[in-house]
Amino acid sequence: MSERPSIVAIGAHAADMEFSAGALLVKHVREGWQAHIVHLTLGEKGSATLSASDYGSQKRREAEAAAQCLGCTPHFLPYTDGELTPSGDVVREVAVLLRKLKAKVVVAHWPGSIHGDHSAAHDVVHKAIFMAANRHFDLDGLPPAGGIRLYYADNWEDAEGFEPLVYVDISEVVEDWEKGFKCYAIGRGEGGYPYWDWYQARTRLHGIKIGVSHAQAVSVDRWRMIQRRDTL
Repeated sequence: MSERPSIVAIGAHAADMEFSAGALLVKHVREGWQAHIVHLTLGEKGSATLSASDYGSQKRREAEAAAQCLGCTPHFLPYTDGELTPSGDVVREVAVLLRKLKAKVVVAHWPGSIHGDHSAAHDVVHKAIFMAANRHFDLDGLPPAGGIRLYYADNWEDAEGFEPLVYVDISEVVEDWEKGFKCYAIGRGEGGYPYWDWYQARTRLHGIKIGVSHAQAVSVDRWRMIQRRDTL
């Protein structure tokens, strides 16, 4: 029996990938894939009332509950909210994970972001994919992870230059996505920003473009847009 393919979403903070790519993850799980969410930080400095320690604990509980709703396995890396950099240690740790998880598809942040952690996370993923694929890097004795397909999630904070290019019909998984989304207090609107309204409306608009109820869209690197064809 062949091994199930693996999709890995890598976010700067807990909630980033659940909000921007959670429905894609559910869709792949229903198609028989393994799904993983990697949290580079917890986003523990995002509360106006709680300490970073208390909010970090809350975000971890929320991330674990959301992963269960989405059918994903969560992974928590030990880096600090607001201080993420594409350093060698971070890149290597993510590259090791990509090899361990045998990632076939990775979903990451688009680089044009108003949040420095998101831009740093983008750079981490790019470097980690190169390292994971290159046989000359010894990463805990794990075999290289070649052929990874990289996509960029549609995140309201990563809008600069973002162009949705690949659309996936998520109409049948919106309810499960919403359950995972609202495991987070901020997903329920308790932080003041209407996250669910934005993302739900965004997927509705994407759905209209391709003639379905809801679609989640991603972007790709420009070089992946180049196609060679003998005829159309």
